[in-house]
Amino acid sequence: MTIIDGNSLTIEDVWDIACSNAQASFPESTSFWDTIEKARAFLTDYIQTGVPAYGITTGFGDSCASQISVKKAGELQRDIVTYHGIGLGKKFSRETGRAVLLCRLNSNVKGGHSAIRPELAKMMLTLLDRDIIPVIPQLGSVGASGDLTPLSYLAAVIMGQRDVYYKGRIVPAREALDAEGIEPLPLEAKEGLALMNGTSVMTAVAALAWKKAERLAAISDFLTAVTSEITRGKDTPFVAKASEIKNHQGQCESASYIYSIIKNSRRVYKYEEFLKSKIEAIGEKGYKKQENKIQDRYSIRCAPQISGVYRDTLEVARKWITEELNSANDNPLVDIESGRLLNTGNFYGGHICAACDYLRTALANISDLSDKQAEVIIDGKFNGLTENLIPFTPDDDPRSGLRLGFKAVQITISAIRGEVMSLCFPISLTSQPTEALNQDKVSMGTISARKLDEQIELVYLQFAAHLLAAMQAVDLCGKADFAPLTQSVHDEVRRISSFVMDDRELDKETEAVSEWLKKTELFS
Repeated sequence: MTIIDGNSLTIEDVWDIACSNAQASFPESTSFWDTIEKARAFLTDYIQTGVPAYGITTGFGDSCASQISVKKAGELQRDIVTYHGIGLGKKFSRETGRAVLLCRLNSNVKGGHSAIRPELAKMMLTLLDRDIIPVIPQLGSVGASGDLTPLSYLAAVIMGQRDVYYKGRIVPAREALDAEGIEPLPLEAKEGLALMNGTSVMTAVAALAWKKAERLAAISDFLTAVTSEITRGKDTPFVAKASEIKNHQGQCESASYIYSIIKNSRRVYKYEEFLKSKIEAIGEKGYKKQENKIQDRYSIRCAPQISGVYRDTLEVARKWITEELNSANDNPLVDIESGRLLNTGNFYGGHICAACDYLRTALANISDLSDKQAEVIIDGKFNGLTENLIPFTPDDDPRSGLRLGFKAVQITISAIRGEVMSLCFPISLTSQPTEALNQDKVSMGTISARKLDEQIELVYLQFAAHLLAAMQAVDLCGKADFAPLTQSVHDEVRRISSFVMDDRELDKETEAVSEWLKKTELFS
């Protein structure tokens, strides 16, 4: 059971509740509700003084000089929900909607800073429990003032408006609420801003994307290991000492993972054994051209230095996403300790945007690494195997000249790599002024998170195609000499896609392997 207290939510909690329907609850302590009630009481007393309170008794954004009476405060909050109903394009999935609802609730109950009523917090948890999830369009947020437009779809559902995911269908929110015997809750003073003026869409998308991206680190390192096996590489780049003296934790983890695989392979040389068996003594000669190279190419030898960056970037991103999950990020915020109403910019999604920008660049580098490794596997000039990984075919075989094997697979891998690279531009740099120059510097965090999720899906497809090529090479080499993990992966992949003897379409098989990669525990 995940406790929603504003301080302790993890990426794993978000994943479990969004994707596995895990349960959540509020703390049992009375102090939790006391804080929320005190904050609400403070806000109510504050606005009764007649002092303008941004977005509560004033207009929004550039219109903040317009003050209204306290009597209109609730109507103003309902109005901001209405006019932000301009989200467009594809809709986020039900799972993402669950993550958004969870993230917004966790933020809104943190320390009473959002000053929402207890009944609003309970309504949000009820929606999560009953699986009545807002249908949220993907387009319309610049990431400051938070995710106003997409979060308006959550706020509207609370009032019984717009559409929801409910029991496998998209239905009007009022229909789902009526079916569950739930009364809509009209928003009151501050609550529209509390729900909308924050980073919970970008943070939810980033948290779910991070969880999917985490798996790719080990898969990338496995692909390096099997490429080293196929090409009869050396163990030297992956021994612990080499990475320890470089200092980076991610590189050490990557090298260690690869070494844990290849140390049990009969196809990867221990360097000293390679020198004895494959290098001829120069003797008294002044020059000798050796038949074998003593170093592997960069796409193998430098792999820990590449995937290590990805692993370290994941850790930075985890820290920032987790901090954002547990932040108070609407505006204004209540500080009951000092008795102040804080006009601030916590809705700005800069850390989420940066985390996703950095991850997209690191992810593109392991995509590029995979592209180069796949070329080394598929091109027979580099590995002693057949051209394009076709079966060994005698010249007089009736099928001779009619097998093209993995030629198009390599092209598709490179095409996907190109798509991945196109998603690398730092989205934070696309900031443009909006809303009458009030929002003159915005984060663009939601777009960055969406692009990260899109990029991750592409890399899974690319790695699946790479893996099919690698397993074809394993069959051509003979599975028995490969590492135990490689053999286990081979057996699982062969349940989905058989050895390519004569050419066939591989599109559906590749997609099936991609889905398998998202779920298998073999690389844990």
